[in-house]
Amino acid sequence: MVSVERLDPAAMFPAGRPDLRARYLHLASGMRIRVIEGGTESAPAIAFIPGWACTPYIFRETLGPVAAAGFRVIAVDLKGHGLSDKPASPAEYTVSAMRDNLLEVLDALGLARAGLVGHSMGAAVAVHAAAFDPARCAALALVAPVGFAGVPGLSLLRALTPLSALPSIRRMVTPGLIRLMLRFVYGSGRQPTARDAAEFMAPVPFADFVLALRHLLHEFRWDEPFPTLAMPWLTIVGREDRLSRSADADRYRGPGLAMPVTVIDGVGHVVFDEAPDTVNSALIRFFRERS
Repeated sequence: MVSVERLDPAAMFPAGRPDLRARYLHLASGMRIRVIEGGTESAPAIAFIPGWACTPYIFRETLGPVAAAGFRVIAVDLKGHGLSDKPASPAEYTVSAMRDNLLEVLDALGLARAGLVGHSMGAAVAVHAAAFDPARCAALALVAPVGFAGVPGLSLLRALTPLSALPSIRRMVTPGLIRLMLRFVYGSGRQPTARDAAEFMAPVPFADFVLALRHLLHEFRWDEPFPTLAMPWLTIVGREDRLSRSADADRYRGPGLAMPVTVIDGVGHVVFDEAPDTVNSALIRFFRERS
């Protein structure tokens, strides 16, 4: 059984990584958002957006290689997540509110144009940002996208998480639940480690973290139609993904089935971690061709 250590915020990723640095952005809205950066500021920029309940730790095997390939990489703790601010209002967690948060982060970084890489819910946030303001997005990579084909069991999750039950929900988010969730999202080729569980557990002591996750379950629309996009995009999914099913992959090809979709065998939802070499080479090739 994986034991879960209590991880101090200072020890969270990217601690111990000299190639990456963390800092806080102060957005025009007053919100404070944590980002992790690598590469040189003059290089073509790629912003990485993690999904529901995740932090930039999910990209730990990817940020270094992509930066070394000649890109500036920026991974974002979206609002409500990680060490970023966690507003309490449900209105902060709609699709448009999360989209606007990402665009505001790009503003604070001074990025008029960037590539976007989204994982899980982060892919939906990236897609909606790219559709809303296409001039800001040079190209787009969707990895295990969630937010267009629904979420299995969402109705039950919503029924079990009324706002009145928040104190009970907070008590339920234990190391054991984190381990169970991680085993659910990984494919057969890899099992989560103690460090994985510790990184996912680290934000839980912040009272508004669980509130933010609850609000996203209820306020974020998880079955939005895939919008028309003006830029090229790439989709990568795992064959064993229970949340972003490979059977749904064709919806991401676009008009005329023009955009590439890669399906990786033996891989679940945490594609960056389960097949880093395949993902990294695909991302580097895709963005090099468009930078």
